[in-house]
Amino acid sequence: MLKFLLKLSLLTAMVIGVILLVQHVGPLGPDTKIMLKYIGLGALALAALCVVSITVIALAGIALAVFAIKRGAASAEKMAGGIRGGLDGLKGLSGLAGLAGLQGLGDIGKMSGRTVEISVPKYDAASFKVKTMTGDLDVTGQDGEGARATVELLERSEGDAEACFENGELKVKSRSGAKVMLGDAKVFLPARLSSLSVESVNGDITVSGFQTDGPAFFKGVNGDIGVSGLKNTAEVAVKTISGDVEIKDSQLASLTAQTISGDVEIKDSSADRAVMKTVSGDIDYTGSAIKEPVVKTTSG
Repeated sequence: MLKFLLKLSLLTAMVIGVILLVQHVGPLGPDTKIMLKYIGLGALALAALCVVSITVIALAGIALAVFAIKRGAASAEKMAGGIRGGLDGLKGLSGLAGLAGLQGLGDIGKMSGRTVEISVPKYDAASFKVKTMTGDLDVTGQDGEGARATVELLERSEGDAEACFENGELKVKSRSGAKVMLGDAKVFLPARLSSLSVESVNGDITVSGFQTDGPAFFKGVNGDIGVSGLKNTAEVAVKTISGDVEIKDSQLASLTAQTISGDVEIKDSSADRAVMKTVSGDIDYTGSAIKEPVVKTTSG
């Protein structure tokens, strides 16, 4: 319809132009002048109608765009909910992805870092657990009963934060009650423990030299996970989002190695059962003795 009106307006303008050209050849009669007057008014009306039509179409397009944006936002929220639900199915990865909703990351820019060292002559707990919202974690098993750590403390006021081993966990506390966080940490513990749990957001995880007879869980978001020299007679789960998983020189009973957007590589290791999964990544366990392997990959 709009194209037709535009063509009609152009045709009318051409007709008027021809008539005006003829005027130079000879005089126009009164009837001809009246006819030209009404043709001109009609052309103006058509032009106005075209302008109004274009305006209406533009407004309709804007309204549709706003509606589409709103629908898109709702769809994005549904998609985010679906992703969160999918992460829930990854047996605990969502516990990291939703760790305080990642709200603490917004406070990091307001904090300053300070490195401290802590140690105890005897590590009393049978297990160990550590979590960080940002920073690399390096946890190493060693001979002896003691434990020590080099820890980066993130705090608003210098001297407000303190770190300690408490109830089988590396904890960071605030003297004033203000928010404090754990950054990079290197931890040395007795090599024989019943269980291990190491979790990090926005940092790499390295675990080596342990012998455990209980479950061991290593979970990360936006970071690589490397496990070496681990002997475990129970269950080991190594899971990360946006990072690689590497396991080497380890003897395991049951292994789950899983990543989203990363590779899984197992070197010189053995396992009775192993489930290896990745989305957008490669899986390589050549050279390892795995009795019952289950391998799943998407786009890799």
